[in-house]
Amino acid sequence: GRQQAINEFKLRRKDGKYVYVETEASVIHREEKPMVIQGIARDITERKNAQEMLQQSEQKLRNIFESVADGVFTMDMNGVYTEVNQAMLDMHRLTSKNDLIGVNAFDCVAPSNMEEARAGMEQTTREGAIVTKQFISRRLGDGSEFPVEISAKLLTDAWGNATGFVGIARDVSQRKQAEEEKRQLEQKAQLASRLASVGELAAGIAHEINNPLTSVIGYAQLLSGEENIPDDMRKDLKAIIEGANRVAGIVKRLLTFARQTKPQQTLVSIADLVTSTVELRAYHLRNGNIKVTTQFDPELPVITADPGQLQQVFLNLIVNAETEMKQAHGKGKLLITTEKVGKTIRISFKDDGPGIAKENLDRIFHPFFTTKEVGEGTGLGLSICYGIVSEHGGRIWAESQPGKGATFIVELPVVARASQPKPAKPKEEKVQKVAKAKILAVDDEPMILQLLGRLLAEEGYRLDTVDNAADAMKMIDKERYNLILLDIKMPDMSGIELYERLQKIAPSLARRVMFITGDVMGPETEAFLSQARAPYVTKPFDASKLKKEVRRLLSRG
Repeated sequence: GRQQAINEFKLRRKDGKYVYVETEASVIHREEKPMVIQGIARDITERKNAQEMLQQSEQKLRNIFESVADGVFTMDMNGVYTEVNQAMLDMHRLTSKNDLIGVNAFDCVAPSNMEEARAGMEQTTREGAIVTKQFISRRLGDGSEFPVEISAKLLTDAWGNATGFVGIARDVSQRKQAEEEKRQLEQKAQLASRLASVGELAAGIAHEINNPLTSVIGYAQLLSGEENIPDDMRKDLKAIIEGANRVAGIVKRLLTFARQTKPQQTLVSIADLVTSTVELRAYHLRNGNIKVTTQFDPELPVITADPGQLQQVFLNLIVNAETEMKQAHGKGKLLITTEKVGKTIRISFKDDGPGIAKENLDRIFHPFFTTKEVGEGTGLGLSICYGIVSEHGGRIWAESQPGKGATFIVELPVVARASQPKPAKPKEEKVQKVAKAKILAVDDEPMILQLLGRLLAEEGYRLDTVDNAADAMKMIDKERYNLILLDIKMPDMSGIELYERLQKIAPSLARRVMFITGDVMGPETEAFLSQARAPYVTKPFDASKLKKEVRRLLSRG
């Protein structure tokens, strides 16, 4: 008989090196007695080394597999997980691999994304290369949903047969949030840039527009004041004045973009401000069959803001909602709510109108963007709202689904500042006409000088006119004037520079200066007028109001 045994040994060779040896020995028996041991010895060092390297490689891959921050998985051709790493478990809020291995990956896909997920698997099978897709996934641990990015590749055996898939899953919630924040910042920057451009444009052209506009309104008012003019002509003049005033209003709204001064802030109750704004529009809302409901947080704190500017925002949002609802179905419901959210106050205006198309949601605050017909709006209303809210350190946005109404939301910071004292109301002055008063008008626009000449001649005043500050100084040296009408913006020497010279050489005359401005006033100009307590009128000015203001200043001596 023969008995065989296989063993492995680690032997030291004569040269001192160790080798692995595999022996295969047999004992040969004769008459049931062991007689001979016969065997074979093989040097299996290379094989052992290869095995150890394979084990080390497998352990290294296992360590990498478990330490990768992203989820790594393998699955069979049906989409059933066959192996997952720790990150996959963490992503699904699970603790044991047994909770995920054996689960079909499609059970982790949100129903709304199921079709896209199956298409992704088919594409991966068809192309063989790495395919990357994004889905809304469902965490098995708590059922919550999150965006996940899957990069998967087809696995094949030695004969090229498909055996399954290997892939990487990445939770992209933070990336999505960062992308959205970046998009909002870019949108805000683009909008701010557009608003700044409009502001620069407005500041540049306002002076040129307001000068001829002042003449149109002024001469039209002069003509309409004549006694013996036909009624039809008086009606035409009224139309001219109304049209010119409409242009003046548009220019004024344009200048809102160039406004660089901070809001005139006082302590404001948002609930009271919303209520007063609704009351201001109550008649139109009733006629339009619009029912307004308000829900105010009773614990809402007061905030520091400019009530006039905020009322402009609220009124614009109410009028927009009212218009849309009336056009859609001749009536409507408007819900206005206020609540404290963190360190902000949120005011929401929710209507049941036609809603806003998705492609327009990002454009509605852009200057001049409007969906209305030509002549029905300038496209400036929401841009002005955006500018005002931004000046207050807040934000404004819209949420809507077509056919399901729209909600405009304003968020304002709760800032604890002391209320600025309200300016004292001027005392009523007894205004008397100063006969034969002599006035100097300084303006670089001939049409304005001509208009002032006509208006003030009607009052019996004597008027000298000059179109630049240097010549005005010469005239002031020769003549004694009761009042100086001074344009702020002039070439070479501005009205303010001329005024400052007067303060040095003729302080009493400097106190008899009234400024005229036709463009946006920057913070320096506003600060100057406030400090100097100098009266001013803005172009285009109303003829009767200008006369009244001149009369008032002259009566002060």
